[in-house]
This record gives sequence, C-alpha cells and structure tokens, in this order.
Amino acid sequence: MDVYGKINKPFWDDKPVAVVGGGPSLVGFDFEQLRGAHVLAVKGCIFDIPWADAGFGLDMPRYKEWRERLKDVQSRVYWAVPEDQLERTGPPPSKNITFIRRLDGQQISDDAGAIYGGGTSGFGSLQICRFKRAKRIVLFGFDYDGAYDSSAFRHNDRHYIKRREQDINNWREWAEHFQIYVPDFAERGIEVINACPASAIKCFQRCTLEDGVAALHRT
Repeated sequence: MDVYGKINKPFWDDKPVAVVGGGPSLVGFDFEQLRGAHVLAVKGCIFDIPWADAGFGLDMPRYKEWRERLKDVQSRVYWAVPEDQLERTGPPPSKNITFIRRLDGQQISDDAGAIYGGGTSGFGSLQICRFKRAKRIVLFGFDYDGAYDSSAFRHNDRHYIKRREQDINNWREWAEHFQIYVPDFAERGIEVINACPASAIKCFQRCTLEDGVAALHRT
C-alpha cells in the first residue's frame, strides 16, 4: 500500500498565506493577528496555531516525538518522509496526517506528492505554498541567523523535548538555499515577504513584524 499522499485542494490563491516558523523574533507575538489569511504552521507552530489551514514538517526526530500529539490536531498536517524511514514510521497514524515523499537536495519539486527538503522544514514549506497556488506569502519567524541565546532558542521551545543546537554556519547555508525560489516565483507571479528584518534569508523583501501583518491583510 502506498502511504504517500499529495498536496491538493483546497487551494490558497484567494488570499495571502502566512507561513509561521519557530524563530525567536516571534517571542510574544499574537497569532490572532494572522486571522483572515491562510496559515501554514511549521513544526512546533502546529501546536501554537490549532486553527491553521495546515501544518508542515520534515524533521523525523520531531515527528517521532510528536506522533501522538499530531493525531489530535484539527488541521491537515503534511509531513515529508524519506522512503527509507517508512519502515520505522509506519503509515500515517490518523486521517489528518498526509505523508509527502521527501527528496534530497535544494531543488523545487513539480510533483505534488513530493518535496525537496533543502535542509529545513522552512525550505520545504514554500513548496507546500507553491502547490497550494499561493500568490502572496508572508514569512514569520524565519530568522535563520543562528544568533540564539539560552532564553530564546525558538519562540516555542516548550514543544521540543530535545533541544538541538545548530552551528551558525549551518543556518547561513540553509538561508542561502531559498535563493532557488526567486526566479521560479517571479515567473509564477508569487510575491514573498519576510517579516524578520534581521533574517539571514536575504533573497526576499524583509520588513518588520508589523509591516508583515499589514502585507498579509492588504488587498
């Protein structure tokens, strides 16, 4: 039995999409400000925004950690799973979870049943938006600068049983991977705004959190 599904309807081309990551720039942020837009919650944010349109992740240790919790999430959850991990994970544990085939590399998939990981769930999340036909995407919590202190590794560190430190050079490398989206999104008329002025992802227009929220609700 094929345990993989696809990213399909409902599409998100009718209003902007907020993609919410775990960066510490969101400490104290009120997610209610995102109401009225489509929302894709990445990894731990799935539990912060239970009313999100969908959740996404590709981190297999986190999937194993959260497997039972994800069964109770009301949102559709897409999780990108490599084929060599299926024997360990088994099939999706509930109907709200859709497995997507995870491919290695920093490319853009044209197969709605597969995404390239690009090193992080944040990278993969933009392919979810692409398949959902998003036209304006605002990134929240996509810091990628690695400049974390002990009090704010992520804005939602409480969801992570095991804290995994990453070298700042890894974050800088992963931030560079987003460059591949620029020509593809330009061709498709997809606008991306990064609501973290200090973000290491520099290939998209950066702005303040407040301006990001405003862009999300601009008609």
